[in-house]
Amino acid sequence: EGGMTTAPRGDACGMPMSKPSQYGYGLSGGRLCIYCTDLAGNLKPRSEIREGMIKYTMKLESWPREKAELEVDRQMTRLPAWQKVA
Repeated sequence: EGGMTTAPRGDACGMPMSKPSQYGYGLSGGRLCIYCTDLAGNLKPRSEIREGMIKYTMKLESWPREKAELEVDRQMTRLPAWQKVA
């Protein structure tokens, strides 16, 4: 894929994790990033992660909230952490 990063991506938000500091607390080499884990390394609630992703997308893309919500919801259905969530 022509120069695309091969860094692992977080299972809950899709964030590339190319440095140890980007992995969930105490879980270097794990499958969750620092934004999706609490201080014990546990997965945060889906609603909390979704809200963070919406705010990030709004800022990054300069999108209104409604458009960011639709995109985040679409992305979350493809992420491993949410595959078993109805």
